[in-house]
Amino acid sequence: MKKVLLAALIALSSQFAAADAKTQNADPEFEKIESMVKANNMTGAYQALDKLAKQGNAQAIYNLAYLTQTGQGTVKDEKKALQLYQQSADKGYPVASYVLGKNYITGSMGLKADPVKAKQHLNKAASQGFDDAVIDLAVLLFSENKPASDKEALAKLDPLIKKGNNQAIHAKALYDISLGFKNKNEKSVQQGLTSIQDLAKKGYIPALMAVANMFVNGNIIPQNLTEAKKIFEALAKENVPQAKESLAAVNQLIAEQGSKAPAKKS
Repeated sequence: MKKVLLAALIALSSQFAAADAKTQNADPEFEKIESMVKANNMTGAYQALDKLAKQGNAQAIYNLAYLTQTGQGTVKDEKKALQLYQQSADKGYPVASYVLGKNYITGSMGLKADPVKAKQHLNKAASQGFDDAVIDLAVLLFSENKPASDKEALAKLDPLIKKGNNQAIHAKALYDISLGFKNKNEKSVQQGLTSIQDLAKKGYIPALMAVANMFVNGNIIPQNLTEAKKIFEALAKENVPQAKESLAAVNQLIAEQGSKAPAKKS
């Protein structure tokens, strides 16, 4: 999976800049910007990115949009950030198209949820080789609950699955389980479950979360709150989003079951 410069944790990735340089002509100034971010000089990073953005650098415009969206180095302004994301997308930067697609799915950043526009942006990013967009587009297609959409989604995931992309394998597994329950097809459910368990054994976090939730719910595999607790505890230590909340919920369930247990005879 490609790493995105100035991603959610504000960690710039020189690997992404280097890979992207083939198509985006990444400016060596990005190395200086990376140093500024690591030093928490977000104002300096914003000013340097602004300079590159004014020269038409699509990657800089994208990162400028992110800082504007989150209010780092500048005043937070989601409306301006959307305009910058669109400018970057118009210049052919796939990550910007991906971000726009994601926001149209969720209806965030002041946008109205619009699956049609979401598909347009994700399709553009996917056609430019951004794997995350391919996966999110497939998930969006699955949500339409139409045989034609399912077929299109599976076709998009297949090349990534063959390359061993964990996200794609996970998306297909969840689809198999959902379809299996819908059609009362135990083979499909088991196929999806096996894929998720294999991913979990490899330490793939979304699969570990999925397995833990299955242990809690007990509708796919037998309920095992102790095992769920072990998984959520490990993920919580790694500061995985929602793991701490899930751990608290499991502890509450364990306490409730303990209070309902029959008292031992003396």
